[in-house]
Amino acid sequence: RGWSRRARRALFGVVGEASRAATMAPTIDNEHKGELAELKTDLYDPKRTKKALKKMALHASLAGCGGVPNVSVLLPDVMHCLESNDVELKKATYLFFSALAATNGDAVTMAFNRIVRDVSDPNPLLRAIALRTLTSVRVENMAQGMVEPVRVGLHDADPFVRKTAALSVAKVFDLSPEVVESGNLLAEVTGLLDDANPHVIANAAAALNEVRQRAPFSVLEIKMPTATKILAALNECTQWNQVSLLDTLIAFTPSSEREAVTILERVVPRLNHSNASVVMSAIKLMLYHTSFLRSPEAKRSFAAKMAQPLCTLMSLPADVQWTCLRNLKIILQKYPNVLQTADVKTFFCKYNDPTFVKAEKIDIMIALATPENVHQILSELKEYCHDVDGEIARKAMQAVSVCAINFECCVDYCIKIVLGVIQDKVPLVLQEAVVAVQTVFRRYPDRYESIISEVCSSLEEVSEPGAKAAIIWIIGEYSDRIEAAEEILEIFFESYKDEESQVQLALLTALSKLYLNVESDTSVDMLQQLLAQTNESVDDPDVRERALFYWRLLAGDLDVAREVVLAPKPPIESGDIVEGMGEEVERILSKRIAFVSSVLFKRPSDFVTYKNLYACGKDFMDTGELETRTPVGAAEENGNGAHEVEEKAAAAAAAKTPEPPMVDLLGDLMSLEVSPAPPVSTHPQVPTEVPVFPSDFSSTPPLAATKDIFSSPVMQAFPDASFPAPSQGLAQGFDEPSPQAFAPKPSQSNNPFFD
Repeated sequence: RGWSRRARRALFGVVGEASRAATMAPTIDNEHKGELAELKTDLYDPKRTKKALKKMALHASLAGCGGVPNVSVLLPDVMHCLESNDVELKKATYLFFSALAATNGDAVTMAFNRIVRDVSDPNPLLRAIALRTLTSVRVENMAQGMVEPVRVGLHDADPFVRKTAALSVAKVFDLSPEVVESGNLLAEVTGLLDDANPHVIANAAAALNEVRQRAPFSVLEIKMPTATKILAALNECTQWNQVSLLDTLIAFTPSSEREAVTILERVVPRLNHSNASVVMSAIKLMLYHTSFLRSPEAKRSFAAKMAQPLCTLMSLPADVQWTCLRNLKIILQKYPNVLQTADVKTFFCKYNDPTFVKAEKIDIMIALATPENVHQILSELKEYCHDVDGEIARKAMQAVSVCAINFECCVDYCIKIVLGVIQDKVPLVLQEAVVAVQTVFRRYPDRYESIISEVCSSLEEVSEPGAKAAIIWIIGEYSDRIEAAEEILEIFFESYKDEESQVQLALLTALSKLYLNVESDTSVDMLQQLLAQTNESVDDPDVRERALFYWRLLAGDLDVAREVVLAPKPPIESGDIVEGMGEEVERILSKRIAFVSSVLFKRPSDFVTYKNLYACGKDFMDTGELETRTPVGAAEENGNGAHEVEEKAAAAAAAKTPEPPMVDLLGDLMSLEVSPAPPVSTHPQVPTEVPVFPSDFSSTPPLAATKDIFSSPVMQAFPDASFPAPSQGLAQGFDEPSPQAFAPKPSQSNNPFFD
C-alpha cells in the first residue's frame, strides 16, 4: 500500500534470494528429536498453538546457552500461524520471530515477505508488531527491504505505529547506516519531533539520540518552536522518555538569553523528580544553558536551585550514589560554584556506606572545602584516618595533605593529625602519613623541622617504596640539620640493590645533597660506593642516567653543583578533582553526564568501536577526537557529529600543508645522474650528529686524560674510566671548538673531588 511497483519488485527480489539461501541447508537436531516432534504437533493443535509458540520463543532466546532444541527447523510449520485472524496468536508468532531473530537472523528471512504484508494490516497493533519484528532481523542484506515499510510507518495515522517506526529507524541505522542515509529516513524522524502525540515525540527523540551517537555528521538541528513542543511533552511522558527528551534538548543552542531562560525555567521542575537519571539529565541541560546567561545574579540563582537536588541524591542506594558522585566530580571541576550553597555535611560518610562510596565522598569533601569549613572537614577526616578499612584510612590521610596544601590556615591542625597517626603506628596509614609530611615540607619549607624526629622514629615501620622515598627526601633535604643523617641514609644504602627505582633515585639525590651540605669523608665514601653499585648492578636506565648526571656535576665546580642540587624548589600545588583529565575531555564529558563515559572519565572513543560510516552520502572530516583504529567514528561532543568549526579549521590546516615532492625512483634506477650533485661548499661543515653521553657505563673506551683532569673520589669509583670525557660535550662540531669544554677553574681547588 503506497509503494511503487519498482520498490515492491526490488523488495521481493532481495527477500526471495535471502529466503532461498536460508532454506537450502536446514539444521537437523538429532538430540532433541522427540521434543521437536512434540512442538510440531502442538503447532497444528488450535488449543495448544499459543503455548507451543511461547515455549519455542523461550528456546530461541536461550539458543546460545546450549542444551535447548534448535527450533529454527520448525519455522516452515510456524508460517501457517500468520494466516490466522487471531490477534493473540499473531502476537505469539511475532514474539517467536523476534526471539529467533536475535540469535539466528538468517532463518527469519524465510518469513520476511509475510511479515512485510502485515505492515499493511488494518489492525494498528499488528502493523506495529510486524514493523518491530521486521527491523529485528539482523541481516545487513535485508536492510534495503526495511526502508519502505519503515517510511510508511513513520506516516501512519496511528500514533502507536509512528512511535514504533521511529525506534525502527535507529535499529536499521545500527544495521546499515548508509541505507538510512540514502533513504532520507533521518529527516522524516526529525519531523516527528513536531508530532501532536507526546509519546511519538519521545520515541523520535530516543531514536535520534541513538543515531547521533554513531553518525559522523550532525543529524539534529532544533529550533525554538520544536524545543517548546519537546518541553511540553515532558509532563506527559514516562520517566525514561523524559531522559530522552532532556538529552535531545542538548542539541538546541539558544539564539538569545531569553530563550535560554525559558528553557531553564521549564526544566527546573524536573529537578524534583524521584528518578536520579531525570535529575542528572536536567542538571546537565541546565548547566549547558546557564553558560548563555550574562547576568551573574541569574547564574547564581539557577546554581542554587541545582544544589539541593544534588544533595538529595545522597539518600539513594549505594550504587546510584556512586554513579551520581562520579558525575558530580566532573560537574564540580567544570562548574566549581554549583554547590556553593550546599552543606558539606551532606557528603560525610555514613557507617553503612560501602568503600567505593566513601572514597568518592572524600573527594567531594575536598572539592567543597573552603577556609570557613576546612576545620570541620579535617575533624571528620581525622576520624576516617582511624577507620578499620585501610583503603579509606589512606584516602583520608591523602585528603589531609591536600587540605594542608590548599589552606595555610589549617596546616597546624593537619600536622597534629599526621603526628597522631605516626604515633599510633598503624602500618597502612603510616605510609601515607610519611608522604603527607614530605608534602607539607615541600609546600612550607623551613617551618616544621621539629617533627622530623617523630618521622625518623618510625623508620622501621616504613615499608612501601613511596614512603621510603619520602623519608629519604626529607633526610637529604635537611641533612645539614639532622645529626644522624649519615646513619639513617646508610640503612637504605645497605639495601640499595634490592630497592625499587623510586627509592634508588631518591637515595642518589639525598647522598648528593648530604655531600654538598656536609662534605664529610663518610658521605664521600658512601657516594663512591653508591655510584659503583649503580654502574655494576643496576639495570634501570633512569637510575643509571641519574648517577651519570651527578658524577659529572660533582666532578665540576661545587658552587655550581650546589646551585643545581640545593636550589629552592617551587611550592607544590594540588591538582584537579579528576587527575589527568584535559580541557577537551572535560568539555566532552560535561555534555555526557549520566552516560557511561562520564562514570569512567573517558571519551566514548576510548572504549567503544564505531561502525565504518564512510559509505554515507554526507561529507565528513575526522576531528581527531576518535581513535585511529577505526576509519571514522562519531564525535563525542553533543553526542553527534563533528561540528563545523573544527571541520573548517582542519580543512584550512590541510590546505596550508604542502604535499611532499614526488621521488622519481625509476630515474634513480636508470641513471645515477638524474639530479645534479650539490655544489661543494668552501665553509667548514657542521657535523649533523652530536655525541650523546651513553647510558651504558661500560661501553666507552678508557679516557686517561679525563682521569688526570678529574681525579676525584667519585672518579675513582669507576677505575675502568667507563664514563665519556667531559670534553666530548656539545662544543664539538662548531666553528671554533674548545679542546676542553669543562676545563677546571681556579675556584675549584677546594673541591675534594679534585687533586
